[in-house]
Amino acid sequence: MQPGGSARADRPLRTEVLTGLEPFKGAGLAELPEAVRAQKVLIVEDSPFQRELLCALLRGFGLQDIQQVDDGAAALAILRDSHGELSLLLVDLEMPGMNGIELLQRLGEERIFSEVVVVSAREEALISTVESMLHAAGVPLLGSLRKPIEGRDLHRLLSQAGQRRDKQGGCERARSLPSEAALGSALQRGCIQPYYQPKVHLLSGRVTGYEVLARWLEPGGVVISPADFIPLATGSGQLCELTYCLVRQAMEHLSSLQDASISIALNVDISLLANRHFADDLIRLVAAARCHPSQVILEVTESALMDDPLVTLASVGRLRLAGFGLSIDDYGTGFSTLRQLSRLPFTELKIDRAFVREAHQNRRARAILYSAIQTGHKLGLPCVAEGVECKDDLFLVELLGCHSGQGYLFARPMPADQLADWHQRHKGNTSLNDWLVDSERYTE
Repeated sequence: MQPGGSARADRPLRTEVLTGLEPFKGAGLAELPEAVRAQKVLIVEDSPFQRELLCALLRGFGLQDIQQVDDGAAALAILRDSHGELSLLLVDLEMPGMNGIELLQRLGEERIFSEVVVVSAREEALISTVESMLHAAGVPLLGSLRKPIEGRDLHRLLSQAGQRRDKQGGCERARSLPSEAALGSALQRGCIQPYYQPKVHLLSGRVTGYEVLARWLEPGGVVISPADFIPLATGSGQLCELTYCLVRQAMEHLSSLQDASISIALNVDISLLANRHFADDLIRLVAAARCHPSQVILEVTESALMDDPLVTLASVGRLRLAGFGLSIDDYGTGFSTLRQLSRLPFTELKIDRAFVREAHQNRRARAILYSAIQTGHKLGLPCVAEGVECKDDLFLVELLGCHSGQGYLFARPMPADQLADWHQRHKGNTSLNDWLVDSERYTE
């Protein structure tokens, strides 16, 4: 095939030498959803054999609309002309001319949001760096495949196609940043609302609580991303008011469940704890709702270092004394995390989803995930793994000894009007198998 060319294989393909291809017919792999099989795919790979292998695997899984090129520049030209119709991109990193890293960088710079699968034989550390680059650019990443390619691994990534694009890139199409005045108006009009995502105890399979996730919902179905309005609230001095707004609603919804075994987790930026009145206000809000502080877990996020250690530490101490739980959120990604662990009275350690997502393919991420869980064990802190999205995630965090999990496998964040019904239907789950059966039922 000529450089930059596409479509046809260079020579007949001997399927018996393709790693993992033959077993698919009888291995019981589920048929991919029609929406995945209908996607248009671009393979960017300079090796004719690897292109043929990927093309054969994709066709075996039911994807037929496939283009192939052997250079990043040719791929970029096709993507520019596709107007978003090429939804899936399989990219090798090491190629002559424009390599895969430069191509992926250009995708981020030009806001081209095809879902990406990185295919490479290079070391894990380099692949991890590329993955981090894609996350920073907002380019939706399905995952990475190590050469030689295993068909099962490709099938697993394809089964998630569309999900991460919605989460990472979907809001980029028609995005306008809100103003401080618009946020203030939204707070007054009740447009900032809590959504709820359950936490599940991995040993028993029981729902133990829900995390509160802020959503800005305007009339007409317009949704403004928390990635836009949380930093706005922080910078404009409205974060405290936004937090109180969510606390009031969450306490009302917690009371309506009439289940003393359930906790509500609220994100609290560490800067709020430097406010001398914050602890007293929070205690009063919870008491006014006739809820017990032991049912409230404050997930401390670290957008910055402590502004005022004296007031911050005093606030934390008083809240713990009153019975509130305290979780260190996104463990491993914040400021001076180990230092905070040593001096704040945390009752829970929450592991960032990035370590769960990358642990299957990345030995370093898996080691960090295991280390975080072991740190929790040694400190007597139950660990909650965020981002449990598939069976493999669930089995891995359970195997490594994680206490609880949270993620799309159990449920997507839900509005308050769905919470009571969902809780009623799932509070009787008593094993992880119950959740696996549920997830299969809802994805059929």
